[in-house]
Amino acid sequence: MGRLPAAVALGSLFNPLNSSMIAVALAHIEAEFHVGIAAVTWLAAGFYLTGIMVPPVMGTLADRLAPRLVFCAGLVTMAVTGVLAALAPSFPALVVVRLLQAFGSCATMPAGMAIVQAVMPGEDGRPPPRVIATISMVLTASAAAGPVLGGFLVSFWGWQAIFLVNVPLAAVALVAALRWLPKVRVDGRSQALLPRLRPQLLATCGQFALVNVVFYSAFFVVPLWAQRSAGVPAHIAGLLVLPMAGLAIVMTPVAVALAARAGMRTVLVASATLLLGGSCLLLGVGPVWLVPAVAALLGVASALSQFGLNSLVFVHADRRDTGVAVGFFQSSRYVGAATASTLLGVLFDGKGMTGSGWTMAAVSAVVLVAGSLLPVRRPVSTASGGDRSGP
Repeated sequence: MGRLPAAVALGSLFNPLNSSMIAVALAHIEAEFHVGIAAVTWLAAGFYLTGIMVPPVMGTLADRLAPRLVFCAGLVTMAVTGVLAALAPSFPALVVVRLLQAFGSCATMPAGMAIVQAVMPGEDGRPPPRVIATISMVLTASAAAGPVLGGFLVSFWGWQAIFLVNVPLAAVALVAALRWLPKVRVDGRSQALLPRLRPQLLATCGQFALVNVVFYSAFFVVPLWAQRSAGVPAHIAGLLVLPMAGLAIVMTPVAVALAARAGMRTVLVASATLLLGGSCLLLGVGPVWLVPAVAALLGVASALSQFGLNSLVFVHADRRDTGVAVGFFQSSRYVGAATASTLLGVLFDGKGMTGSGWTMAAVSAVVLVAGSLLPVRRPVSTASGGDRSGP
């Protein structure tokens, strides 16, 4: 992996990591501030609602101003909010800082991918598949590893540690960004405040939102169920979803090879099939030992869908609007995540995962149908110069 993709991947991991790491801390924060489950889930839902609105704005700033500046500003915000959250004197103050944290974490991915697309365009107009795969792997693995890391941090140092860990990580990422990210000249022709978004791009973002309803439902319901119903400590509850992180890393190169050999459609359908299988298996979870099997299926599905759908963003987006296109794609992650956290408050009763399992299975079935219909090639037109999407 080159220095540029490494710097972008390192800076982009904060958003998915912090979106899922909070899962194992909710019970502890609820107990410390004496708020109910409905109130404490706002630490998740508020992060996701911010994640819906802010990435397109950050992508627009990256496309119109300076992507390197936007990227570094996001990292500084992550470090500052990490300290402020740990020192929050009240629950409302913690919620406010959490929203600011979400704001900072939304800056790096759109800005970073705008730099990658400007510096490393492939022959088909997209960054090389290995670059997309590397960054997708880091995003997927960091989201899946969040509950694991968060579980250990909460168990040994308290809930404040899930915020403080961002400080050294942001410092390392900022040094890498300042050394390895080039200054990219903004294309003066891209001055529209609201760029034109192709229907195919919006369909890709919608598919990613549905996929994340399933993933984040698992991220939240499994640790909460394990702690409340099975009496599992926080660090063990986080480990239950570890297979999602491990397989997301291992299977991403497989996703690249599968796309090259069988085409992107196969990647999308295979991902949705595994997503449906994992959701259905969740319906039978009673003993704790079945949970890793569910996590394994969802981990493979995560690797395939993250790479496949992330690749399609560059197929359907105008190159001059890469930042805002990636911003909308990032927003769609949190449309799904916010939906999942909202459903958690409605469906989770602390005794079982049936309600969440049925919901995940239903959404996965829709994903499977949509994956069979989603366009995977850029339409031939005089504007695009033909089909450049590849397999």
